[in-house]
Amino acid sequence: MTDNNYIAIDGNRVVFRYGCQHDEPALAVEIRCPLKAGLHRGHEEIMAQHRAWARRRGLLPSSEIYDRYCETRFDLLSAYQYYELPLESAVTAAHLMTWFFVFDDVMDIDLAAEQDIRSYRKRLCERHLDLLAGARASANDPPVILAFEDLLQRVRRLCAGDLHPWWERIAHHLREYVMGTHWESLIGPSTGVNNTALYLQVRHMTVGVAPCLDLLAVAKQIPPDPIFADLFLRRMERLTINYSIWINDLAGLCRDVRQGLGNAVFTLSQDHSLSIAESVRKMARQCNGELDAFLQLEGLLPELLGDEFAGHQAAYTSYADVLKRWMRGLVDWSARSARYRRFDVDMALQNGALVRLASRRYGPATG
Repeated sequence: MTDNNYIAIDGNRVVFRYGCQHDEPALAVEIRCPLKAGLHRGHEEIMAQHRAWARRRGLLPSSEIYDRYCETRFDLLSAYQYYELPLESAVTAAHLMTWFFVFDDVMDIDLAAEQDIRSYRKRLCERHLDLLAGARASANDPPVILAFEDLLQRVRRLCAGDLHPWWERIAHHLREYVMGTHWESLIGPSTGVNNTALYLQVRHMTVGVAPCLDLLAVAKQIPPDPIFADLFLRRMERLTINYSIWINDLAGLCRDVRQGLGNAVFTLSQDHSLSIAESVRKMARQCNGELDAFLQLEGLLPELLGDEFAGHQAAYTSYADVLKRWMRGLVDWSARSARYRRFDVDMALQNGALVRLASRRYGPATG
């Protein structure tokens, strides 16, 4: 941890403090998060299985990367969000986060000018889409593909029986995520040439929240039909995703400054001629506004839906809890993950040398 950038939580108050902008004074902004917090009683078992799976799948090629992985604590994100839910679902969610961040780091590193890397990334995306369409992985596939196949098998098992429609929805959202990462890799991770409108369109695909919400709903055994059919829940999902983007970018600002990665703070600053401090404050207000709108809409659901709400109240209430678990768990994890708190080392789980090596080893033969 560094003293000049951290996130402090005191009940419903969340304070982001920054000291990474050398041309501006240190600043602090506060947001509200009046949502229930929890921790899975099996959090140590989640951690053990989460770490063992990543090592067994060959996703962490060095002891240094393994150490960074452990400090990132994706298992803790799952433990915050899956309290009082089945252990198997919580472990699967931790595996999903592992795959997300390994794959995202491969696609995020700014190597777009290297044609071999562009070709490798494109083929990597295609292989993920192949698996989502029902293909099988082969011995020629890189570890991230083999891990993805295992992950999909685990998710399918959780979506057995009446929950199968959730599998179809998860697969759809994973396709959207993979295609979004390819789009982002072609644009480049820097927002120097991107405006806020473009950045947010890409981020809605690459933030990866939608399949996580689906998986939480599966863990809660929520019947899919009333959830899929309701238009107001789509708005609540959109507010949840917006909130997640703001939280991610507020939490990751100093990391993104150092690594030249994209962040809505930068695009807002560029688009509206704001200082970084003004842009951060604007984003904090936006974050509070998204949650206020979410809670207001949740309170109006009985009136908006009428008899439909009365007939499926348990499903609607349970799904609203899914969305709130996600938002609160994300905040709690962001405050404790070394991914956003350490700057003496690069906390990414991949680097340029590893991506180049993988492109030479797997690129021509992938699939």
